Amino acid sequence: MSHPENSLPAPLPYYAISYDDRPPLLRGEGVRPLNAEEITETCEVLLATALYYGCPYWLLDGRSHQQAQPQELHEWMREEYFPRVQAELQGQPCIAFLVPLFVWTGISQQGYAQVVDASVHGVRLGWFTQENQALPWLAHQRTLQYR
Repeated sequence: MSHPENSLPAPLPYYAISYDDRPPLLRGEGVRPLNAEEITETCEVLLATALYYGCPYWLLDGRSHQQAQPQELHEWMREEYFPRVQAELQGQPCIAFLVPLFVWTGISQQGYAQVVDASVHGVRLGWFTQENQALPWLAHQRTLQYR
């Protein structure tokens, strides 16, 4: 479902975004490791793309990142970005992050309560190391939305 008042944003040279409509899923993957500024720009393009398609389910592959991101970036996402994602997409958006193992084991140090089923400002978050773990979690989140 597309929103005519929104336009599809221009693609980024360093981040690939695609949309699957059955079931609705926004996929994102860096073509190379990104710095914090590129991540914030990518976040804005992801939100605009999600609004265009009306898609609250995202699978974001960050496994190419082999360095931890600055704490300020995590704070921005928690305090500014996720509240906007929830307000603009409405309902309860669900974002599955694919991350390297060292990121997955350090999620609690980044200020998130848990690795799976964390909820930040109405956005359900899960961190995984493999896509075959993330897709069933997203499918389960879809069933919870319609109860």
